[in-house]
Amino acid sequence: MAVIHELDSHMADLIAAGEVVERPSSVCKELVENAIDAGATQITVELERGGISYLRICDNGCGMAPEDAPVAFRRHATSKIRTKEDLSAIGTLGFRGEALAAICAVSRVDLFTKQHGCVEGIHLSLEGGTITENEPAGCPEGTTFVIRDLFYNTPARMKFLKKDFTEAGYVLSVVEHAAESHPEIAFRCIRDGKDVFHSPGNGRLQNAVYSVFGKDLSKNLIEMPEHSLYDIRVWGYISRPHAPRANRTYQHFFVNGRFIKSKLIQAAMEEAYRNSIITGKFPYGCICMELPLSLVDVNVHPAKTEVKFAQEKQVFSAVYAACKNALAGDDNIPEIEAKEKTAVSEPEPVVLSRSAVTMTPKVTEEERKPSFSPSPARTGESHRADNQMKHSSAYAAASAPPISPKRGSFLPFIDVDDVDEQALRMPHAEKPADNVIPMIPERPVMYQESEPKEQQELPQMEAVPVQPAEQQEPETLTPDLPKARVIGSCFDTYILAEDENGLVFIDKHAAHERILFNQLRKQADIPTQVLLQPVVVDLSGEEYAAILDGMEQIQALGFSMEPFGQHSMAVREIPAYIEAGNLTLIVSEMAEKLMQRRTPEPDCLDDLIHTVSCKAAIKGGWKTSMQEMQLLCERVLSDPEVTCCPHGRPVTVRLTKYELDKMFKRVNQ
Repeated sequence: MAVIHELDSHMADLIAAGEVVERPSSVCKELVENAIDAGATQITVELERGGISYLRICDNGCGMAPEDAPVAFRRHATSKIRTKEDLSAIGTLGFRGEALAAICAVSRVDLFTKQHGCVEGIHLSLEGGTITENEPAGCPEGTTFVIRDLFYNTPARMKFLKKDFTEAGYVLSVVEHAAESHPEIAFRCIRDGKDVFHSPGNGRLQNAVYSVFGKDLSKNLIEMPEHSLYDIRVWGYISRPHAPRANRTYQHFFVNGRFIKSKLIQAAMEEAYRNSIITGKFPYGCICMELPLSLVDVNVHPAKTEVKFAQEKQVFSAVYAACKNALAGDDNIPEIEAKEKTAVSEPEPVVLSRSAVTMTPKVTEEERKPSFSPSPARTGESHRADNQMKHSSAYAAASAPPISPKRGSFLPFIDVDDVDEQALRMPHAEKPADNVIPMIPERPVMYQESEPKEQQELPQMEAVPVQPAEQQEPETLTPDLPKARVIGSCFDTYILAEDENGLVFIDKHAAHERILFNQLRKQADIPTQVLLQPVVVDLSGEEYAAILDGMEQIQALGFSMEPFGQHSMAVREIPAYIEAGNLTLIVSEMAEKLMQRRTPEPDCLDDLIHTVSCKAAIKGGWKTSMQEMQLLCERVLSDPEVTCCPHGRPVTVRLTKYELDKMFKRVNQ
C-alpha cells in the first residue's frame, strides 16, 4: 500500500487552480470581478490568441498598497470578508481569496498597481506562484494584470482548450455579462488588436443591453419596469412573444449584480410566456434582481454562477409577475418592414421607451390621446414636407400603432400555506368586465357551413337602421385603440382591414382560437351536449392511464366519459364547442397532453383547452361574411389579450403606411 504523505504547497495550488481556472475566460471573470469590487469606472480587457498567450485587464479602481500586493497572491488572502458572519451576507463579487493564487500558479503574471494620491506604484512579476520581481514602478492609478502563457506548466490542461476564436468568445461573454450587471462601468474588449466590444458606462441599462444584444435583437425587446414583491426588486428587458429564439443563449439573469445561471428564474420567465410563444422556441432578455443578501447563498460553486435562494417560491412569483406585467403592457403586434439597404453610416444612440427597446420612439404624444381623427402627418402638404427629412425616425413614429393600455398587475403563484400572510399585501388583478367587449356567440355563424342560411338573414340585418351592439360600440371599445374597416379577405384565411396607421392582417383561425381559449379559461360552467350514442375510443395503455389520472380535469372541461372494456373509454358528453366526429383524435391528443405534463402549471386545464379551442375555431379557407369579419376584427383590435393563438402564432400583422410608401418609393429612404 502506498505511503500517505502531505502534498507540498505548489501541488496544492495546482489542484486548487483546476477548480477555479478552467480556461482564459475564468481568469478574465475573476480579475474583472476584483476590478468591480475595487470601485473601477473603466475596465479594459485585451487578449491575444483567445487569452492563452496574452490577457490584460486594466482598471482605474482603488489599487493596492505596496505592502498588500505580495500578500494578495497567497491562498485565502482577501480584503472582502473577515469573520464567519460575513459569509451569511456576501455583498462583493469575490470573497474566497483563491483567484490570484490559482491564476499565478498556472501562468506568468505581471502586476502594476498604484493607489489614488500616491507618487509611485509597484510592479510584481510572478511565475508559477513565485515572486521573481518586486520593484517600484510608474503606472496609472488603478490595477493592471498581464497574464501570459496560461497553463504553461500544466500541459495536460492545454489539450482541453478549444480554438483561439472560441476561447475569445468565452472571454467576450464574460465582459458582456459584466457590462449588463454594471451599466455604470465603461467596458472595452480588444481582441488581437481590434476593438470588438464597448459599453458607454452611463448607468443606463438599456444602453448596456443594446451593446450586448445588438440592433436586430434589441428592436424586439420591451422594457420590464421595476416590480417589487416580498422585498425582491425585478427589472430589465425581455423579448416580445412573436420574436423567440431557438435556444436559451440570450437569457441573462443577474442577482445583486452577479451573473448567474438559474433554472428557477428560467422557469418563471418561460412560464410568463406560456400560451403566447411558439412551442419549442424560447424567449430572451436581461432580467436583473435585487434581494436581501441574507436570502441568497453564492458560496455553492467554485465558478460562483450557481446560487441558492432561501425563498424560492417568492423569487419565482416576483419574476413571473414582473415578466407578465411587461408583456401585458405591450401591444405585441409584429410589423412588416421593407427589407432594403439604406445609406445610414452609423446607428443613432439607442433611445428606449417603457414599451420597447428600439432605435426610435414608436408613438407620439398625439397618438396616445383617445382620439381617432387622422393625424396631420397624413395630409398631402405634411406628407410632402416629410419627404424632405434626412432621417425617417419621426415619420416612422407617426405611423406606428398606438400602445395598448396596461392592464392590472398579475398575481404571483401562492401556496395555500402562504395565503393568510401574503394575500393581504398583494394587489388584486383587475379583471375586464364581461360587457366591455362584444362577445362572439357560443356557436357563431362563422364556423357553420350552411351559407344559404347566412344569405337569407342578411336582408333582415341590413333592414335594421342601427344595431344595438353598434350603438354601444363607441363606448365599449377601448379609446386608445384604432378603429379598423374590413376591406375583404385573402385566400379565405386572412382578414384585411384598414385603419389610420395602415393595413392590418388578421388570421381568422388564430384569432377565433384565442378568443375561444380565453372564454373557456374564464367560464366556470362550460356548456355541454349529450351524445345520442356514446362514442367508444380505443387507447393505448399509457393513454388510458393518463386519462384516468386526469379524469377530474377532463370533466371540468366539459367531457363525460367512463371506462369501457380494456384500454377503452366511452364518451357520453362533450363540450358544445366541438363536433363528435373528431372525438377519437381529440381524446388521444388530450391523453398525450396529460402524459407530457412534468411540472405543476398555474392552470392545469390550459393544455386541454388548447385542443378544444383549436378544434372549435373557424378554419382557414372557410367562407365568412363581411359582418362576421368586421365583428371579429373589432374584437381582436379591442382586446389586448388577443395577440397570438395559444400555440404562439401571431394573430395580427401590421403593414404601416410608411413601410408601404417605402416599397413604392414615395418617401425618401
